Amino acid sequence: MKLKQALKYLPAVLFVGFISVMFLLWLILPKQHYSAQEKRVLADFPTLNAETLFNGNFQKELDTYLSDHTPARSFFIGLNADYQLITGRNGQSGIYLGKDEYLFPKPVKESENLLRNAQFIKEFADSSDIPVYMTVIPSSGYVNHNKLPLIHEEYTDDQLIRSFSKALGDKVQYVDSAAPFFEIGDKGQLYYRTDHHWTSKGAYKCYSLLGNALGYTPLKEESFTKETVTDFYGTSYAKAALWAIAPDVIELWHNKKQPEDSVTVEIRDGADVKTSHSYFFPDQLRNDDKYPVFLDGNHSLVTVTNENAEDRTLVVVKDSYAHTIVPFLSQHYRNIIMVDLRYYKKDVSALAKEHQAEGVLLLYSLDNLSEDTNLSYLF
Repeated sequence: MKLKQALKYLPAVLFVGFISVMFLLWLILPKQHYSAQEKRVLADFPTLNAETLFNGNFQKELDTYLSDHTPARSFFIGLNADYQLITGRNGQSGIYLGKDEYLFPKPVKESENLLRNAQFIKEFADSSDIPVYMTVIPSSGYVNHNKLPLIHEEYTDDQLIRSFSKALGDKVQYVDSAAPFFEIGDKGQLYYRTDHHWTSKGAYKCYSLLGNALGYTPLKEESFTKETVTDFYGTSYAKAALWAIAPDVIELWHNKKQPEDSVTVEIRDGADVKTSHSYFFPDQLRNDDKYPVFLDGNHSLVTVTNENAEDRTLVVVKDSYAHTIVPFLSQHYRNIIMVDLRYYKKDVSALAKEHQAEGVLLLYSLDNLSEDTNLSYLF
């Protein structure tokens, strides 16, 4: 009888014990500034003053702080992600788990922003004396359709891109990459399993597709040696929190006939200038996010000079997908000027004229293009 009475209180005792241990650990354990698995900075303790107290910001920020610094946070996040998956809620975090451990961001939806961006680009091309080219990179979920889970939302990249490209007008020379990528599908790894970006193989495929429009003959794949970098976990992995998934491999393609010192990469962020003699930045491989090994990640203005290439100049208005393809394009242009409109707010037309560019290439992924609000800064 006494045992039965004691067992009645066992759940309450365990709960109080668990809370007490967690609180003690929260007090004792040092607070981390950064989560390597989630690839993000964790919240600092909020500022307490009369204003933040009465407007409710202190309480909201305190909740975030306590959540971010829960002991064994990564374990519990991973446990929750596994539970969601086991109970049939694949994609609950915005990421689907597909076959062969592929992680897919949920599909892009039709949005007014896509057509608004098409109008900005059309107006830019109509006002430009310099040829304007564009390609939109489809999503991994659309291309790797054979690796999607049984239940998923529909990927309509082809329809969205078709509507977008039609709205660009006649002056933009649009190069389709969606249909060729879809045809390849899972026969070649064009995208990382744990990241939304394309691989070097995917970038090379797009580089080959652009050759006819931009007026160059693509180098054959055999022209490059491939340096392998292991243990890459991308942004999809960080969002999905399915920690047991195997890492990706990054390939750095080096032109066999191109001397390293013939390349100069100049990175400008305001008054700050950084120079390198390689397309690849090995210091970035020490970080949790290794993708910035390509051209050091996102910057306002980057100039890539290849002394061995033909004396031509190309302006590339882009998102981060361009970092992988520019080393290929650089084999055919003495100068490539990369512009990121999230940070560069000057007239792109004036920049292209100043450097006597032969063309302007806009290169965006469909995911980013559907959300980007900076294309109004083109002119």
